[in-house]
Amino acid sequence: MINRALECKDCLQAGSRRLKPQLSVPFLAFLLIPPLLLISCSHLVHGAGNPIKIGLLAPLTAREQPPGKALLEGATLATEQINRQGGIRGVKLKLIPKDDASNPAVGAQALRELAEKEECVAIIGSTQTPVLMVCMPIANEKQIPLLAPNRANEISQLGNKWLFRVGPYDQLTAACMASFAVRELKWQRIAILNQNDDLGMQEMRDISRSIGKLGAALVSQATFDRGEKDFTVQITKILQKEPDGMMVWGPPAETAYIAQQLRQMGYHGVIIGSPDLRDAGYIEISGQAGDHTVFAASLTPANRRPMVSRFFEDFQAHFGYPPSSDLAASGYEAVMLLVKAMLTAKSTDRKVIRNTLSHIENFELLQGLYTFKGSHGDGLRSLPLLIYLNRHQIPLNDQYRADPRTLP
Repeated sequence: MINRALECKDCLQAGSRRLKPQLSVPFLAFLLIPPLLLISCSHLVHGAGNPIKIGLLAPLTAREQPPGKALLEGATLATEQINRQGGIRGVKLKLIPKDDASNPAVGAQALRELAEKEECVAIIGSTQTPVLMVCMPIANEKQIPLLAPNRANEISQLGNKWLFRVGPYDQLTAACMASFAVRELKWQRIAILNQNDDLGMQEMRDISRSIGKLGAALVSQATFDRGEKDFTVQITKILQKEPDGMMVWGPPAETAYIAQQLRQMGYHGVIIGSPDLRDAGYIEISGQAGDHTVFAASLTPANRRPMVSRFFEDFQAHFGYPPSSDLAASGYEAVMLLVKAMLTAKSTDRKVIRNTLSHIENFELLQGLYTFKGSHGDGLRSLPLLIYLNRHQIPLNDQYRADPRTLP
């Protein structure tokens, strides 16, 4: 029944009782290790005096705020921090960015240059799915690790062993939210109201698949169009099925109007929403009706983990403004994953780096825990969860792990 959905107070109690984060030693501590320890990898394979080159492929021009800007900033910050600590065995990292212009042909040529001419040990990119889909076979051909900050589900479904996804992806978000709904809120009968576009429908299918794997059921599903403001018909249909809880997947404005109308029509339980609800516009429009809304946000200053706070401080100090998107964290993490692989393997050989990356387990970084071992290239296994309370974003769990049954 609808009244089985938890009230916010109970939800927060669950957050402190059941959802206490299990934190490993923060990777940021790595940056505080004395330089002599960093350079002690005596068997590291690399040309004497040459920097260790890491390529970066992303759209970097042609717009006022190109999508790759945040990615490059995060990777730059990580590279400079490592170099200030002496690099790796005294060898500095060198980041080589290339603009793919969101064009697959341009991206393909740039990747070849990074792999062949620049002799990079690995490449970070691309944020653009069409570019990445063209570059993946080339990375396989050139046998160079490709760390992809890209959310599209399909990139890890093609069997490319040189691909390692960095950052959140749609199936992980669905898995975390389904896990929270079923395991923590004890929902068994779930309704979804999602935007009627490719992304909204795909996320609905991912959520439906995840809740099914957890033994729960999707009892009602309806759609809405962007710009719509009256959801009476959809909500009436949904509430007739008496779900335990509601998931709403769409932009902040439309979701805010839905929250208002859900409350007006008698639903007072938790609303689970998309990561877009971190946008302050959601609570500005929804007002009190937006309270008790839970969502995932992979990078947020509300996160209480020390490494995240330090990242925001360092980023602000370096660039003079806060990170503009999760891609800043993904760029930072990509460099740190490569550094971990090179330190662990004591090698800069591409094949050795690839093999070492593929065995990483429970490695804590800014956006959560990474485990590539046993995966098809999807590394991130957890996401921070937040809840709106008194119109403020409150951390609910800083590192919520999806149920393994829900992950690809």
